[in-house]
Amino acid sequence: MRWRDETSKECQADFDSLLDEVIGLAAERIATNWGLTPFALVVDARGVKGLVGTLDDDADGVTMSDTPIRDRVVDRVASLRDEVRSVAVVSQVIPEGSKDTEIEVLLEHREFALQILVPYEMPDSTTFNLGTMRAAKSTHLVWT
Repeated sequence: MRWRDETSKECQADFDSLLDEVIGLAAERIATNWGLTPFALVVDARGVKGLVGTLDDDADGVTMSDTPIRDRVVDRVASLRDEVRSVAVVSQVIPEGSKDTEIEVLLEHREFALQILVPYEMPDSTTFNLGTMRAAKSTHLVWT
């Protein structure tokens, strides 16, 4: 897949920047919490980044909704779509045919959507190893 041939320089720069930042944030959160609560990082029209979670998390992190947290993060970001130009929605998934948990990053710009899967190993509390990233064109969830 040659997604860079299909996208603007703005989209490419946003995706590169978002991916670098969210992988670091995800690794830090997994190492600290032994798990990852889904979150999003957005780039607004001026190029300023901001973190987005859900609106209905209690202070202790327990949610009051039956809707999966990742879906609520996507809904929250979609409600901001007129104010942002790019997003990265980050969660943990177990890909079909695998038994291992991976980091999933859904990158979206108004013009393109990309799914990134990153396997990882955490053999102990001080070691976090990232595997080789895999990318695939995705469907838009925010700009539908």
